[in-house]
Amino acid sequence: MNTENTINPLIQPPADLLTQVTNPQTNQPDYAFPLQTTAWLKMQDVVTKALAFPLNSANFEDLYGTFTDEGSVATALNILGQINTTAAKYGDPQTLISSLSQFQQADTPPSSIYGHAVWLAAQTQTAAQQIGSLLNQGLTDIGQVTDPTQRLKDLTELLTGQGGVNSYATTLQNYISHTDPTTGNDTGFLGVVTDFYNELNPELTGQTNSLQWYLNQSTSVYTDAQNAVSGDQQQISQLNAQISQLNSEYIGFTVAASVSPLLLFFPFFGIFLAIADAATFGVLATQVKDQLNALTSSLNSATEDEQKKAALVTALDGFNKTAKDVEDDGQDFLSAIKTLLGGWEEFSGQITTRLNALTPDDLKNWGDFMQNVGFETAITGWQLIGNKAEQFFQAGFVQFSTNTSSWLTAGRGESR
Repeated sequence: MNTENTINPLIQPPADLLTQVTNPQTNQPDYAFPLQTTAWLKMQDVVTKALAFPLNSANFEDLYGTFTDEGSVATALNILGQINTTAAKYGDPQTLISSLSQFQQADTPPSSIYGHAVWLAAQTQTAAQQIGSLLNQGLTDIGQVTDPTQRLKDLTELLTGQGGVNSYATTLQNYISHTDPTTGNDTGFLGVVTDFYNELNPELTGQTNSLQWYLNQSTSVYTDAQNAVSGDQQQISQLNAQISQLNSEYIGFTVAASVSPLLLFFPFFGIFLAIADAATFGVLATQVKDQLNALTSSLNSATEDEQKKAALVTALDGFNKTAKDVEDDGQDFLSAIKTLLGGWEEFSGQITTRLNALTPDDLKNWGDFMQNVGFETAITGWQLIGNKAEQFFQAGFVQFSTNTSSWLTAGRGESR
């Protein structure tokens, strides 16, 4: 993607259509689709956990035991239900990942954020491929024309005419951000994601009626459960801290490597803990495994109700720890979307500006012109953007598995 300073950027893909990374598997510089961020992957974990919350008292009791204060249970169900409903708008990665081929072929984006993002990646891949194809064939054909004035007309049509190169840039801009003239609302991907975070954040960390507010109350199912398993509280806190560290390191690895991460659903007294595949980070994973085994062992002699309450404390404590990052992660992801938008805006702008500055004299020697605009570099760059958009589409999503064999049998310190 780097070009010489002397190259006219007329047809060059802007840097913001890719993000630079260092591939941890090779330690070599690489590129990734801008939406391939830590925030994007972490949110899939948060949403999956939120969608697992029980929505009625019977399911709540079945998972977490009985509580004498029915009002406190009702409050908990109301708060968790709101989070569950909002999380569903993001989309369940476990079910939506099976619809990738449908998203790729759809003319309009799916309603879920998850689906919308992969659809946008598919549109980016198509746009990059089409731009590269138009430039490759169109500039070659124009070079066969002998009249410089006609060359300029043909070049203008290729770049700005109907179905030309710039039409793909403006179409992608509208996909990402589009202001409805009637309502003034952004109906593009940026607006959808902004609305999602504006709704979810108050439910997680708001001053009242939020998860954080509830967990800090002196009387709640959380405090009751903590009291019931006070002897194991420190172990639970340490376990969740280590799980969080393991998952953060693993997700950071997968962002840079652009591979599909795997989070294992590990059963823990009726609930499932999402824990990163142990094979990559052997030492840290072993610590988590040992802590989980120790906590499970200490709870084996406890009553069923105490085990369920330990599961509740573990689930809420771990989720709340993850959820506290949602606001920052949301801003990071929104910034990534704005970066992608800015890239297309820059490309569209440079076409207009540079094209207006061209004269027939600039096109008399077509070989010199092709060299000045860095034709080969541009084609390579658009191919790279298409490849990285496809890579995000195919491997940028968390896969959740109930197969814990790799976790349970993981060696110490082995890596992929």
